[in-house]
Amino acid sequence: MSPALTIHAAVPERHVQVDIEVPAGRVLAVLGANGAGKSTVLALAAGLVRPERGTVTIGGHEVAGGRWVPPHRRKIALLAQEPLLLPHLDVLANVAFGPRAAGLGRRQAEETARARLREVGADHLARRRPRKLSGGQQQRVALARALAPDPQLLLLDEPLAALDVQAAADLRQLLHTSVRATGRTAVIVTHDLLDVLALADDVVVLDGGRVAEQGPSTQLLSQPRTDFTARFAGVNLLIGTRLAADALRIGADAVMHGLSEGPGPSGSAAAATFSPRAVAVHRTEPGGSPRNTITVRVVGIEQQGELVRVRGKNDDGAQLAADITPASVAGLDLALGDTVAFVIKAAEVRIYPA
Repeated sequence: MSPALTIHAAVPERHVQVDIEVPAGRVLAVLGANGAGKSTVLALAAGLVRPERGTVTIGGHEVAGGRWVPPHRRKIALLAQEPLLLPHLDVLANVAFGPRAAGLGRRQAEETARARLREVGADHLARRRPRKLSGGQQQRVALARALAPDPQLLLLDEPLAALDVQAAADLRQLLHTSVRATGRTAVIVTHDLLDVLALADDVVVLDGGRVAEQGPSTQLLSQPRTDFTARFAGVNLLIGTRLAADALRIGADAVMHGLSEGPGPSGSAAAATFSPRAVAVHRTEPGGSPRNTITVRVVGIEQQGELVRVRGKNDDGAQLAADITPASVAGLDLALGDTVAFVIKAAEVRIYPA
């Protein structure tokens, strides 16, 4: 079976060159810092940008490259941050607009629209105008409208970003039911870890317009190999050279011990991750023989829920984080620029091939 979407294309003016495939029935999350190329990937799929080189295919049919298929003929739908409902039409007419444009008669289009509204729990809103709806209700209707033409590919451009916490949680669950649980194919651009956990089968991480990491979401989040993915997953990441199954060298002479989660020969590249909550902060290196001690310069102190996140940078420039209690911060009398010791138990460190 052909992938639902393939993008093997370059857009030099945007400094983007990517190779991405989305199998049918799977949801791909596209992650990356601002300017990494996420919007360009969606625009390539949607037909809003033409690649200078390469091809884009949807459902095995080329839509950009040797031939060009305009957006309205690609059998795609886009759900963005703003619902962009037509203000002069009621909800039912908004959702029926796509099926009508595809050639269905009015009655059949409205039947389809009512079915999609029921699917998203918004059938009771059918006769309201968009201005009478809350933000969450508008986005539900926008999802129904996106699904109404039965697209081969659904493109989601941070659809929850403009919603409040509760509305976002409700729509996230709805997307899980309407998209992932039903086997629809989708690509979602997001900055929210919850979106990835709830919706994505696979993840692509972009950096500077190139694919830096890709694979199943559970694998990338549990074993990140780039700083961006590690920060996104909420863990510290150090890259070094494996000395043994449970140890790797970091920088010139520091050694990190931990639990091995993947084979690798001595001398091979390896990664170590650990939670900020597994880090203890000391003014000076503690007595005894703690297995993992990293000297850092404090570069940030910020509230993180009930804890305080202390950000530090080691001599190699790696940024690490420790989550400690406010009482600990007060007792340490920490200030930006201080040199402190981050201490991590070996049992809290996971080591795997980089």
